[in-house]
Amino acid sequence: MSGASGGGKDGRLGWGERIGYGLGDLASNLYFQMFNMFLLFYYTDVFGISAVAAGWIFLLSRIWDAVNDPVMGILADRTRTRWGSFRPYILWFAVPFGVAGYLMFYSPDLSPGMKIAYAAVTYLAVQMLYTAVNIPYSGLMAVIHPSSAERARVSSIRFIFAFLGGWVIVQFLPPLKESLGGGDDVLGFRNTMAIFATLATVLFLITFASTRERVAPEVKTSSRAEILADLKTLLRTRPWLILVFAGLINLMAVAIKNGSNIYYFKYVVGNEVEVASFGSGGWMAMILGVMCTGVLIKFFEKRQLIIWLTIIGGIGMALPYWIDPELRITLPGLETGAYTIFGLEMTSIEFFPENPRWIYLINLIGSFAAGPPVALVWTMYTDVAAFIRWKHNRRITGLVVSAAVFSQKFGMALGGWFAAVLMAWCGFKSNVEQTDDSKHAILLLFSLIPAVLIVVQGISIFFYRLTDSQMKRIELELEADESAAAQPTGS
Repeated sequence: MSGASGGGKDGRLGWGERIGYGLGDLASNLYFQMFNMFLLFYYTDVFGISAVAAGWIFLLSRIWDAVNDPVMGILADRTRTRWGSFRPYILWFAVPFGVAGYLMFYSPDLSPGMKIAYAAVTYLAVQMLYTAVNIPYSGLMAVIHPSSAERARVSSIRFIFAFLGGWVIVQFLPPLKESLGGGDDVLGFRNTMAIFATLATVLFLITFASTRERVAPEVKTSSRAEILADLKTLLRTRPWLILVFAGLINLMAVAIKNGSNIYYFKYVVGNEVEVASFGSGGWMAMILGVMCTGVLIKFFEKRQLIIWLTIIGGIGMALPYWIDPELRITLPGLETGAYTIFGLEMTSIEFFPENPRWIYLINLIGSFAAGPPVALVWTMYTDVAAFIRWKHNRRITGLVVSAAVFSQKFGMALGGWFAAVLMAWCGFKSNVEQTDDSKHAILLLFSLIPAVLIVVQGISIFFYRLTDSQMKRIELELEADESAAAQPTGS
C-alpha cells in the first residue's frame, strides 16, 4: 500500500498531513452546511417549491441511502489500489461532486411540477456523490495511523476545519449572494455555489495528495457469505449501535436548529441579515471548543465529556424559547462598524455586534459546548473499528463509517422533513407575514425541539462502554498480534 511509513520521528503524523486531511472536511462542509443551514430556505423562498415537497424529498432520498451507504462501505473495504483503499475515491469523485453541487443550485425556470422533479433528482445525485467521497474520507481516518490517541488529534484538527466550513458558509454566503446576484437571489445562489463547489473540489484533491494509509488492509473476498458475515458482525456490536443512534439524533437536532435559524431571524426577529452574525459567532465558538478538545481529554474520559457537554449544549439551545429576542446586552465602550473582506461589504455580519441580543451570548456558550463532542464521536467510530478487529478479527472500517455517514444523512433528512412538515402544518407561507401559530412553530424548531434531542443524544452515550483505558489495551494487543504475524516463520 502506498505510504505505509509511520509518520514523523516520534511516530506522530506531520502537520502537513493532519492539515491536509482536515481540508477534506472543510470541503465536505461547504456542501453539508450549505444544505443544513440554507437548503430548505432555498427550496421554499428562492426556488419556489413547497415546504412539504422539500421535506419529502429529504426523507425519501434516505430510503436509497439505506442501500447505497453500506454498499459504498463494503466496496471501499475491498478496494485495493496503489493509492490504498479509501483515498482513490476522493480522487475519482471530487470533480463529479463539485459539478453536481453546482447543478443543485442552478435553479432553471421550470413548471412547478418539474421544479420538484429537478430538486429531487439533483438532491439525490449530490447525496450519492457525497456518499462516494465522504464514506472513504471518513474511513481514511481509521487507517491513517494505528494509534487511537493520534487519530483523536487528527479528528480534532479535522473538525476545526469542518466547523470552519460552516463559518465560511454563514459568513460569506449572504454578501456573495448579494454581490454576485445583484439583488436576484436565484442568480446569487447559483454563482455563489459555483465558487464553493470549485473550492471544495480543489480541497478534496489536496486531501488525496497529502495523506497516506498506514494500517494494512485485510484480504477480503466479495462473496455473499463474507459480506453477510461483515453485516452480522456490525449489527451485534453494541458500541456501534449506540453511536449510530446518537449520530442520528444529533443530526436531527442540528438540521432542525440550523435550518430554522434563517426563518427565525426573517420571520420572528424581523431582520434576516442577522442570521449571519448569529451563525458566525456560533461557528467560531464551536471551533474554539474543538481546539480545547485535546486539553479536555487529558482530564476527562471521552464518554463522560460528551455526556456533560451535550447536556450543557441542550440547555443552551432551550433557553431562547423563554427569552425575548429583543433583550440586549449593554457593553459600554464596544464599537463595531462596517468592514470589508475580499472587497465584500460585511456591514451587517459581525462576529459580536454592538449591544448584542442575549440569544447571541447563549448561542456562543452552547456552541462552544457542542464542539468537542462532534470530534470525539468520530474518534469513537475508529475505536469501534479497532474493537471489531480485536474481538471478531474482522476489518470492516468502511462499513463502520458508512453507517455513521448514513445515520448523519438520515438524521439531517429526518430533521429537515420534520421542520418542513411542522411549519406547513402551522400555516407557514413563504415571503409573507406569518401567523402566530407559524411563528411559534419556528420558535419551537429554533429552541425546545432540538434541545430535547441533544439531551437524548447525551443520555444515549451513557450506555457506550468502550473506555479509553480499554482502547489502550486493545491497541497494544493488536500491535502485538500484527508484529507476531509479520515475523518470518522457521524453515
